[in-house]
Amino acid sequence: MGAAVLTVRCVECGADLPTGSGRGRPRRYCSRRCQARAYRRRREHGPATVPRHIPDLPAPTGGDPRDRLVGLAVELADAGGLDAVSMRALAQRAAMPAHAVYRHVRNRAELLGAMAERITATSTPRAAPLPREPRQQLERLAGDEWAMYRRHPWLLAVLATDRPPIGPAVLAMVDRVVAAFTSAGFDPAEAFRAYLVLSGYIQGMALLIRRDRADTTYPAWSSATRSRLERTGRTRTRPWLAAAGRTSPDTDLDTWFRFGLGGLLDGLLTDPARYGGGRAQTGEDH
Repeated sequence: MGAAVLTVRCVECGADLPTGSGRGRPRRYCSRRCQARAYRRRREHGPATVPRHIPDLPAPTGGDPRDRLVGLAVELADAGGLDAVSMRALAQRAAMPAHAVYRHVRNRAELLGAMAERITATSTPRAAPLPREPRQQLERLAGDEWAMYRRHPWLLAVLATDRPPIGPAVLAMVDRVVAAFTSAGFDPAEAFRAYLVLSGYIQGMALLIRRDRADTTYPAWSSATRSRLERTGRTRTRPWLAAAGRTSPDTDLDTWFRFGLGGLLDGLLTDPARYGGGRAQTGEDH
């Protein structure tokens, strides 16, 4: 009989990998990509960082195969971040051969677009109708987008690019915000620009959302950084640094978001005509 082949998991993404006959140094990563990610994490956060653990997820059964694969990919991303989503990992979780996965999803880019479409379609709009006032509409819609990134932090990397996926649900999300700005007095071109400003603010704040909830290194980093700043005297002439030391994204991020959103909408909605295209300027209401 041949030598028994043991199966272990990649320490980075959790994928199964054979160790061979036991000769030589055992493998720890399923690919060079996972090895490079682990190296970057150690370099940025130090050797104490615990690799992300991807929990075992049940293989999907029943229903449309593509829909099931997209749903499972969302679960993978929610559990381990966007780096945990690969065609190989998806095939393994779905208990399917890789070539079967490619029959339903052509490549990873298409998969990520379908994941974004799934989240956007199921997250908005709310059952309750939008308020009548444009300001309140924009507050609601901004809160909906913010909540998406809160629930699915990986989604930011998919949507906040110069080539975002453009599916019906993503376009409908933009439609609602542009319509609210149009109701406030912007012409279509300026309404879209105002949307970009608002979405840019939301996505910028979303960069502060913790990507890996299992990562426990942030408190240690924050404490060490604050101590170093105090020790070097950099807080003496900067009251804001002392105040910042009493806050944390883990507890105050939603408050920060609402504070900035209020100021941004105050500025945008004070006088739409000053941006060069409002209906008050063009006379469309007369």
